[in-house]
Amino acid sequence: MPLAIVALDEARLLLNDVGAKLATNAVLLPFLKKAFRELQQNLVDNGVSTARATSAAITVPAAITGIFFTATPDPELPPNLLYPIELDEKLVGQDDINYTRMTESVWPLDLTAETYRRFWAWNQDEILFPAATGDTIIRIRYWGSLPAIADETTNIEITDSETFLGSRTAALAALVIRKDAELASACAGDANQALGILLSTAVKNRQANPVRRRKFRSFVGR
Repeated sequence: MPLAIVALDEARLLLNDVGAKLATNAVLLPFLKKAFRELQQNLVDNGVSTARATSAAITVPAAITGIFFTATPDPELPPNLLYPIELDEKLVGQDDINYTRMTESVWPLDLTAETYRRFWAWNQDEILFPAATGDTIIRIRYWGSLPAIADETTNIEITDSETFLGSRTAALAALVIRKDAELASACAGDANQALGILLSTAVKNRQANPVRRRKFRSFVGR
């Protein structure tokens, strides 16, 4: 995995400031962090497996009809969850082999409580489902956020991402700090090309899991 400093050095190269007279780590880090968030969102949008995760087993009391990021009392969503992919459920006391797939549906659902909840919906950062006649256990497969970039020593957990991150960081810095729209546009073009290659390679190797795929978004100078 590349270090953040590799992307920062790439950005300095494009900004013609290899000696870091102006483009220091402190100056570029906010732009690198933004570029990293953009890349992570593009990976999710294109169904790439980099940030897939599975939650621990979540025990849901019978009357509970949702899981939220802040819940009193529990259950609570995984703090790094971005979007759920699929949910499985089983009854309390059953082995994992008894997990059954729940069906994503449109909310609200006006259903009488049954043994299994069967349906779920993602609504405004909440996972909602019907009540049940007894406690159930739910497992969530989801897109999760990767560890954020803290400083130049951070390991970036996206393989071969330094070219995109360096170019995108340079584009942002060129536009915001140097007010150089021409250079920003050129760096953004490099970033788009690097992103296309990165996504193409990653998508070929992804697992065939369900995902909401969105249209590829190119970056411009602004």
